[in-house]
Amino acid sequence: MTVIKVVTFNTLFGGHDDFGLGAGKRWDGQIAFLKGLRPDILALQECNFWDLLGNRRMYQTLNALEMGSAFLAYANETTSGHRFHSVIMLSSRIRVAAQGADRDRFHHVMGWANLLLPGVDGQVELRNLHLDPFDPRNRSREVAPLEVLAAPGRRALVVGDINSIGAGYAEPDWTCLPPHLLNGHLRSPGQADVSDREAVELLARAGFVDASAPFRQDTAATAAFGDGDVPRRQDLILQSPGMAVAQVSYQVRMEPVDTELSDHAAVSADYDLSRLAQAV
Repeated sequence: MTVIKVVTFNTLFGGHDDFGLGAGKRWDGQIAFLKGLRPDILALQECNFWDLLGNRRMYQTLNALEMGSAFLAYANETTSGHRFHSVIMLSSRIRVAAQGADRDRFHHVMGWANLLLPGVDGQVELRNLHLDPFDPRNRSREVAPLEVLAAPGRRALVVGDINSIGAGYAEPDWTCLPPHLLNGHLRSPGQADVSDREAVELLARAGFVDASAPFRQDTAATAAFGDGDVPRRQDLILQSPGMAVAQVSYQVRMEPVDTELSDHAAVSADYDLSRLAQAV
């Protein structure tokens, strides 16, 4: 039996203070934590400044984790000057058939890779998302082209910081948030003041399966644990039906939050590749 581990994690400014410009003490802790997980597919978000000096921080991270390859998806500049790059890292067990990035459709960027897994014929299509945190309508536009990845016979993983609450998570009490923070979370004015989940609902209707659901973890929060914020589950691993048949575990890992390494938990899922071979 060959099992691979998929992990998604928002690093909070790349593990460095001062919005990514400062000290990297959190990065040191993140390396120790992530290395202990032994991921085969690692999707990272908020990799600010990892592109500088020839992607120096990305390669420092790759080498510290002793992984096989890395790809940085260069993000659009935000109105405050940030570039929230995303990174896909792979263990030496995983080969790349193709990879790239899409900035035209996405508020930040989507990194993508088509992967060759050991002992599996065909490719697994990976999409690393960090969706628009401010505009629910834009989040729906961002995910629209991904629906075809759930078609019969396709093996796909759509992972990352969706910035929208996953299906199955109880409706939060939003009254503690000030009005200027609500528009990124609620449905459009004129509708009920409840969470906008259209992006994840569109993917679910297309056939994607939330990796938390088979293990009854869809009520576990993964982000927004700060004072005055509203904890929610927005770090997701979504899988096409063709990929879901191989899932054997799921876990929300709170260590980064508990030790103040990030404001997000890491999320992991394991896949038994022999099940993919049997499903052909």
